Amino acid sequence: MEKCLAGRTISVSICPTKGDIIEYLRVKLSEDETPDAMDTRLEEEILEKIPENVSEMWVGAKNLI
Repeated sequence: MEKCLAGRTISVSICPTKGDIIEYLRVKLSEDETPDAMDTRLEEEILEKIPENVSEMWVGAKNLI
C-alpha cells in the first residue's frame, strides 16, 4: 500500500503470518451456517492447505514488486 503525503511516497508492507491466516479461517469456519456439511478432516485440510498457498502467493507477489 502506498500513500502520498506532501509529495512523498510512504510504503507499508503488510504480510499476514501463517498464524494470522489460520485464525482468520477459524473465525470464518465458526460462522458457517451449515456446520454439518464439514467434518473434522475437511476442516484440518482447509487449515493446512490454504495458509500454505496464501503464503506462497504472497512471496511470489512480493518478488514482483
